[in-house]
Amino acid sequence: MGPPSGLQPGDLAALIDQMMADAAVDSALRRGPVPAVLDTDCVRTGLHYQLKTGAPPASVTTARDGMIRLFMEYDTLTEAIARLPRFADQFGVPVAELRRMFDEDWLPHVQIVRVPDELRQLDPRAAAVRDVDPNDYAAAALAALLSPCIMLTRDRHHFAALGVRTASQGVDAVMALIDISVGEVRVQMALAVPAAPARLAIAGGKWACERIGPVAFGAILLMTAAGGIWWYSRQPAERRERIKDAAGTAGKFYMAKYAAAAQAVSQAQADLRGCLVPSPAQRGVTSAVLRGLAVAPESLSAQQLADLLAPSVRPKVTNLRAFLRANDAMFGQVRRGGYELGLRYEL
Repeated sequence: MGPPSGLQPGDLAALIDQMMADAAVDSALRRGPVPAVLDTDCVRTGLHYQLKTGAPPASVTTARDGMIRLFMEYDTLTEAIARLPRFADQFGVPVAELRRMFDEDWLPHVQIVRVPDELRQLDPRAAAVRDVDPNDYAAAALAALLSPCIMLTRDRHHFAALGVRTASQGVDAVMALIDISVGEVRVQMALAVPAAPARLAIAGGKWACERIGPVAFGAILLMTAAGGIWWYSRQPAERRERIKDAAGTAGKFYMAKYAAAAQAVSQAQADLRGCLVPSPAQRGVTSAVLRGLAVAPESLSAQQLADLLAPSVRPKVTNLRAFLRANDAMFGQVRRGGYELGLRYEL
């Protein structure tokens, strides 16, 4: 059903309420940071990009801004550091320059996770990647455990088992997240302009009630409304029609702005979903624990983490606490009893 040609009393408020509801549904599709796993291949291309532009790539800046959460398996990190001399030779720059960029601009935004071998084997997709290239096993295992997530690599052949189809898929996912963020701002702007007079009126009404009392303010409001109706009724028919047309045109304009912004957000969300490493066919307890911490906005205690997990994958709190304590190479305790996935790399 298309928009009305004119706005009747109360239509604008109902329209704003519906727009707000639609925006809330769109935003619910993306809660918290999206986990992303960094591969050595992406480190190389990202450092090359930074040398050319003078700024870190979007994968790093979006992690800095909290849109994604960057993780790197410990073996992948050591491989990337070991390859810095080769990269420096290829780029024609000193190794020290690459190391400085990596240490200062990248690693502060990366959580390092050392996944034990027995946990790497939990998802058969990781084993399929290992069979193609053992060097990619660590990154593939971490991505499989955290999925759905972004796999930041250009190596679509080695990571095909994780659903990586194109060399740009990881970067495309990051750009889709940026598009979602920009689109949501535009949605809110489209909502804010027509809502501003109503909000101003409400704020003014509250102020007036406090100053002169609700009864007096109500009387003034009724007189103002009556005056407006009387003024409108006294206008010639042609002018009344122009007023209705102007109101209808304004309503159509803001509805079109909102619809375009909401459509852009919806498309970006669809693009993001298509670029992610898919969820495992059946998520186990370990995967649920790792992913729960990966997307949590802050550190969690064993009890808080257990409360967030689905009943089918919820371990006993005592067992979960013991698991977190026993795997201090995967889980950092940033406060007493408060855990997060991964540790910061010590320079």
